[in-house]
Amino acid sequence: MAAPVVFTSNFSDMSNDEGFQWDFHCDRCRTVYQSAFQQNYLSRGRGLLRVLRDLFGDRFTVLNKASSAADSYSNSWGSSSSSTKDKAFATAIREVEPNFRLCGGCGSWMCARNCWNEQVGQCTGCSPLVQHEIARAQAAARGEQIQEAARGQDWARQHDISTPARVLCPTCGSNTTGGRFCGACGTALDLRSGCRGCGHQIPVGSAFCSNCGQGQ
Repeated sequence: MAAPVVFTSNFSDMSNDEGFQWDFHCDRCRTVYQSAFQQNYLSRGRGLLRVLRDLFGDRFTVLNKASSAADSYSNSWGSSSSSTKDKAFATAIREVEPNFRLCGGCGSWMCARNCWNEQVGQCTGCSPLVQHEIARAQAAARGEQIQEAARGQDWARQHDISTPARVLCPTCGSNTTGGRFCGACGTALDLRSGCRGCGHQIPVGSAFCSNCGQGQ
């Protein structure tokens, strides 16, 4: 039975016919810690015997018998193969485990490289690194001060608030910038005129004034 992996719940089997290797992922930051490649000598030996048999053919009876025996053994070595891989897996676990730490604050395993606060002896989730906390506080204060400074500026002074805004020029269709005239063709954007009776500003083309009711 394969040895349990206590320091992570996420690992990948990268083994092949040549040997054994595993990738262990930190549960918090997903950083990969790869075990050293362990040669599968039995599989390598079988492959070498097959190559020699194919190369020399029937001229060497001993090679044929040895290769056939190895192939026959490989088909019946299930428990032996599993035991060999289990031992390799246990070796890989022992090799990679020093890269992880058990946090006494939250009870979780974290990788020492990215997720561990060595000064406090806890993971960075329970005890964030001081420089990270300072940077986070500085960023928050900077954002608050920028907003406060922006609120202190008179952003409306440069705009004509009394004139109805038009986002497109009625003549050429260009986007406007908030002025009284189109920057592309010069057309007046304030399409109003004074009432003949009271002087109230009414849209151009209106038949009557909405303020005094006089016809235009």
